[in-house]
Amino acid sequence: MVQKVTVHDIEREEDTIAAIATPMGSGGIGIVRVSGPLSTQLFRSIFRPARPVRDIQSHRLYYGWVFDPHTDMVVDEVLAVLMKAPHSYTREDVLEIQCHSGPAVLRRILEIVIAGDVRLAEPGEFTKRAFLNGRIDLTQAEAVLDLSLACGDAAGQMAIRQLQGQFSSRIHGIRDALKEAMATLEVAIDYPDEDLEIISESRLKELLITRGRDPLMGLIHAFERGRIYREGAEVLIIGRPNVGKSSLLNALACEDRAIVTSIPGTTRDIIEADIEIEGIVVRLIDTAGIRSDPDLIEAIGIERIRKKARCAQAVLWVLDLSRPLSTEDLGVLEALGDHIKKEKILIVFNKIDKVPSWEPLARERVREICKCLSEMRDSTWIGISALTGEGLSTLSVTMLDRLSEGNLKEPPNLIPNLRQKECLETCLKAVDRAIDGLCHEVSPELISIDLRDAMSALGTITGDDITDEVLDHIFSHFCLGK
Repeated sequence: MVQKVTVHDIEREEDTIAAIATPMGSGGIGIVRVSGPLSTQLFRSIFRPARPVRDIQSHRLYYGWVFDPHTDMVVDEVLAVLMKAPHSYTREDVLEIQCHSGPAVLRRILEIVIAGDVRLAEPGEFTKRAFLNGRIDLTQAEAVLDLSLACGDAAGQMAIRQLQGQFSSRIHGIRDALKEAMATLEVAIDYPDEDLEIISESRLKELLITRGRDPLMGLIHAFERGRIYREGAEVLIIGRPNVGKSSLLNALACEDRAIVTSIPGTTRDIIEADIEIEGIVVRLIDTAGIRSDPDLIEAIGIERIRKKARCAQAVLWVLDLSRPLSTEDLGVLEALGDHIKKEKILIVFNKIDKVPSWEPLARERVREICKCLSEMRDSTWIGISALTGEGLSTLSVTMLDRLSEGNLKEPPNLIPNLRQKECLETCLKAVDRAIDGLCHEVSPELISIDLRDAMSALGTITGDDITDEVLDHIFSHFCLGK
């Protein structure tokens, strides 16, 4: 591991640290977490068990009270557990105090803890210690953050697989192949005059392609295909006033997030709601109705819509099928102009419950739209009723297909994050150079340099070859107490 370690760093790693490990606010329980050599001493000095404890058993919950050793005042009724090294999250002695979740109680217990030569933990420092002490590698440490931030089931499952070491195993498999290729090249380098061939040149290229380049490309492709499962997506709802945009938002979110009335222009600002479709967290963005003569407030709203349109992965253009297509309907897209890509748009015909045999009419409307807007000729359209719920399940499936660009029926098992993907790309470039070198009979020494660069890039992913600056940047994104 490439790290510059100072005496100050070593001293800080030997400190006992503490933090509140649960979110502040109302809840069933709050936890204060401590890690380091003073954990056992703290158990003895600030925790009063209901029954006397001579020998503290590791990983056993003890019932009792936390008290202030200076005033002997009881602070809270708690459960305390001491997890002795190396069988703990950080591989250090860890003390966790489970108390009531009131902010005042949690803060008071933390104050008592840090009064005894204990310092406040930095963001992610517990997980950083788990990494530095060899309990987890860097991919697993990043999975801890992913798991704590996961909003959708798919993202949570991917984080669990990475936490279990599946991503690390894939990286180590590629690295083993590169090591095998390196060993072959080193024989050629060390014995240039000997007629030794442990593996043929064609076999060596096949090794680098099948166990090096192909798996690397698969992981990089998984990032592009599956990042929506990790990051979620935004879907913009647009249309002229009173076509049912807010009703559609409420129907998809299964709650009344937006006010719905028969008065045109009820929605004046952007309203958002998160839903989950097949494991993807989708943020629905309801917007003010766009009309040809907006007032001052509506004009501000349209400018906000334009900003959202640039980032949205899909756009639902809502039309009222029970009314004729109007210039105001078409003006919605004109108002957004180049801020919205036409391939993102799904045409949604609302209020089909008011139209008997609505499908022929919808097809006729699509033909009208295509005559006026030739770029909409290949657009997908759907009929729904936000009032009755008809067509909403079809709309959800179609949105998922559009968000995944039609090529993702289920999420990949493993999806690298952006940092990991960039390291994989660096590795792939080096492997490609090595393969190209073999094809052009480049000297083994130069090919060996490429393979070392590739292995270094993989080491940056797992943390075997990484600087302190990169580590600090990664763990700075963690919350306190994690």
